[in-house]
Amino acid sequence: MKFLQRKQIIVLSLVLMLVIAGYLQYSYNKSSQFSEEDSAQIGDAVYVDNLDVTAGDVAKTDLKTATASKEANTYFAQTRMDREVVRGKDIETMKDITDDQLASKEAKVKAQEQMLALVDISQKEVNIENLIKGKGFSDVIALFADDGSIDIVVKAPAISKADAAKIADIVVRQGNVPFDKIVIKPMF
Repeated sequence: MKFLQRKQIIVLSLVLMLVIAGYLQYSYNKSSQFSEEDSAQIGDAVYVDNLDVTAGDVAKTDLKTATASKEANTYFAQTRMDREVVRGKDIETMKDITDDQLASKEAKVKAQEQMLALVDISQKEVNIENLIKGKGFSDVIALFADDGSIDIVVKAPAISKADAAKIADIVVRQGNVPFDKIVIKPMF
């Protein structure tokens, strides 16, 4: 019976990770400026920038901005994927401990507490990210650290003091993190 439950948990975990990976891939492709869907087809209208090729500095600046934006998109998607993979492995390890007949009761309780803490942190991160996106930012990633601090990386060239205050307010309310433990970084 335990073996069957364990197999079900493993299968559900794998399905969950596949769904998350699919969603991240979909959202990355949707937000990427250079996705396959953007490639021109015969007869399709194509957007052309009105840039003077002789104005090399302007063209170089636009190219750097486009490259930085693409790198930022990759960063956000890759960071989310890495976070989910690591958390999935951590939860699987903790499930193995709780299912192990030879593990002590204390080890099982500690593993269960750690699983619940990871679920709580994951939910807080999602809530924070969604609320910050609701303030008009195109993408954001929230990462809790072991010391109780949190890093908020926002896809923006810069963050005004007013926006930083809004972000910090969300983090304090949703993450129960003291104001002095919040680090907000723009990335574009």
